[in-house]
Amino acid sequence: MIPYASSNLRIIDFFCALLLTSKSAERKIVEYFSKLTGKKYVLITNSCRAALFLTYKAINKKGEVITSPLTCRVAIDPIVESGNIPVFADINTGDLNIDPDDIVNKKSDNTIAIQAIHFGGVACDMEKIIAIAKENKLYVIEDCAQSLGATINGKATGSRGDVACFSLIKNAYGIGGGILATNDKNIYKLAKRHNSALCMPSRFLLCYRVIRNLLDEKRNHKILALLYWLVMKLKGKKKDRTIKEQLFVVSPVEIKIAAHQLSRWNNLHGMRRRKGRIYYEQLVYQGLMINCQFDMYSASFTKFYVYHPAIDSKKHISMMNDLGIEAMHLEQKHGSPYQKRFEEMKCSNLYNYGKVHDCLLSLPLSEDISIQQQHIVVEKLKEICFGE
Repeated sequence: MIPYASSNLRIIDFFCALLLTSKSAERKIVEYFSKLTGKKYVLITNSCRAALFLTYKAINKKGEVITSPLTCRVAIDPIVESGNIPVFADINTGDLNIDPDDIVNKKSDNTIAIQAIHFGGVACDMEKIIAIAKENKLYVIEDCAQSLGATINGKATGSRGDVACFSLIKNAYGIGGGILATNDKNIYKLAKRHNSALCMPSRFLLCYRVIRNLLDEKRNHKILALLYWLVMKLKGKKKDRTIKEQLFVVSPVEIKIAAHQLSRWNNLHGMRRRKGRIYYEQLVYQGLMINCQFDMYSASFTKFYVYHPAIDSKKHISMMNDLGIEAMHLEQKHGSPYQKRFEEMKCSNLYNYGKVHDCLLSLPLSEDISIQQQHIVVEKLKEICFGE
């Protein structure tokens, strides 16, 4: 099996992280993201989802938030759970990000913010989004969960909006945690106040996160793959809860692991970008990738999404997995490879989203995937799409 992703958390990294003091680890993370985004205030949260939720609570306004429908559901939950209403603007097929022109069409007197989601590590058109926001006095929240390392005209994602929210998992290689960064002192103070009132995560959750990430590296071994499956099934038995019931203060262990992993980040990120460019060049050459209208050198390739009308998401995800290639869709949880369209969508108003959603695949991409494996992925995708 060619695995979808790799956590890049080794046992040695886990123990090295524990040697750090909590204060030094927290300071390292805060300084890193302050320098990256140019923001004065940085709050470490339990997750990117928590950072988004705390942002809307701190803004302390109720209304409509314009965002992209092409995203995982957890990016929309903070809008809803904070008492706001998501309003979806259409996407561009060239980069799969929100279309700034449709933001103008969807804004109303009730609009309070734009949540710009940098999809798959490809940056949104922030110049146009910022201009629209300034003209209409709207907040801009950058959802950078998938874009750590991506740039816009040489500037990091997260450096343009009023608030930037990052994940310390994904290609930050931690086991938990998120970032809220802003220059607005009031937003920071209110978010920090809400955050400090939260409780610590359970020992079960912390153990689950550590074990899951350590086992993720070894899923090619049959016995460890079985253990990984059992761990994921155990987690799956926990009842579904609202985001409010899942909010915690980030634990010292998660902060220490995130701080240690930042020391490895440049090397790992360089490897991921190189692998992402290899996919990009092969897929464009084979005529398999329509969403190629972006500068591949500015993308972070946290996820690698491929859109083509010949792709049938449900059918081809299953076929790729049967061929030993772990492919997914927008939903990227174990056992849930496909995410249905938002039920409330009226696709006559979201033409490109309607075209793209069921013709989209997320391909396996990790720092240690071999070029040979990437060739296999591309060739198998070509076979199932074009019958060649």
